Amino acid sequence: MTALVALNRVSFSYPGAERPALEAVSLEVLPGEVIAATGAAGAGTSTLLLVATGFAPRIVGGTLTGVRTIAAARCGVVFARPWTQLTGLCPTVRDEVAFGPASRGLARADVLAAAERALERLGIAHLAARDPAQLSGGELQRVVVAAALALEPEVLALDDPAAELDPEAADALYDALPGLAAADAAVLLATPDLERAARVATRAVAMASGRIVAEGAPEKVLTGTEVARLARAAGCPPPWPMDLAALRRRVAPDTAR
Repeated sequence: MTALVALNRVSFSYPGAERPALEAVSLEVLPGEVIAATGAAGAGTSTLLLVATGFAPRIVGGTLTGVRTIAAARCGVVFARPWTQLTGLCPTVRDEVAFGPASRGLARADVLAAAERALERLGIAHLAARDPAQLSGGELQRVVVAAALALEPEVLALDDPAAELDPEAADALYDALPGLAAADAAVLLATPDLERAARVATRAVAMASGRIVAEGAPEKVLTGTEVARLARAAGCPPPWPMDLAALRRRVAPDTAR
């Protein structure tokens, strides 16, 4: 199976930074995968998304070394703060979601169909005629995700996508992720929400100080004490927001002891 994104010992530094935000990172993103990346603040998960989708250094500048291959024709990125991704040009949610497909030069009927599909998948078709500027943070976050989906990306990168959502909406968004990782597409997720990530991810990576310190099955990586040890050894606090033993019992109650 051909990887949609392949990173081989890739390092990346932001302009003027004293140390790399990513250091010697190797990762493949395969079709059908939902990959969850987690770590403490500054671990490099957000930068991993930007580098994997080609937004860094092309958009944000900086210096990249190593070998990066992006076979995906289209990549989409959703950030944790949705208002930063509004076009500012669209009077309605439908127009906002349709903006991306329209920019690809598609026929009007195809643009509207793509927008309607995305609105339905995020459960926000009822917001189609609303002004994006008048929405709540949670509503706006779903609009931004829908706008990314309307582009039909082969790699969808989500940076803490439930940050503005209430628990019910967060559950719905995470539960939709496996369906978004179709046969020819993948989801790359940076998140501190290990409980929801463990439910939907097919693979997980834990990061500290710009490096991947563990990679593998979510039930192991997202709950493993060895990862905490490695994170501490790298000079970072453990990335988990709750006691590891309690989290392990909640994620895998049958195997926890």
